[in-house]
Amino acid sequence: MAPKIIVALTTFVINIAAGVVIFFTMLVAMNGFSGSDAEWGLGVYIVLALIISVLMSIGAFLLVSVLLKKEFSGITAALLAIPVFAIVGFGLKVVCSLIGVGVAEYMRVNY
Repeated sequence: MAPKIIVALTTFVINIAAGVVIFFTMLVAMNGFSGSDAEWGLGVYIVLALIISVLMSIGAFLLVSVLLKKEFSGITAALLAIPVFAIVGFGLKVVCSLIGVGVAEYMRVNY
């Protein structure tokens, strides 16, 4: 049980760190937007990023449990699960940042 929890927490922390980096990149990218328009996009991004972080840590937890049932060692299972779900989470957060910028643009044009 310990490798599963460690992998889930590690994956969650890595995904949160990636989300913070992407958040600050979004702040720079949305420099021309007014504050009220940018708030909507940033809010959507934060919600989606938190959901992705939780889902990626759950996925890593489940992958480690599957690998442990197939008699992988705890370290090997962790070394497989953490990078896979960290990279997938980072890619999904980039997509979420584009969605957030799109929401901010929609708010700027229509409201």
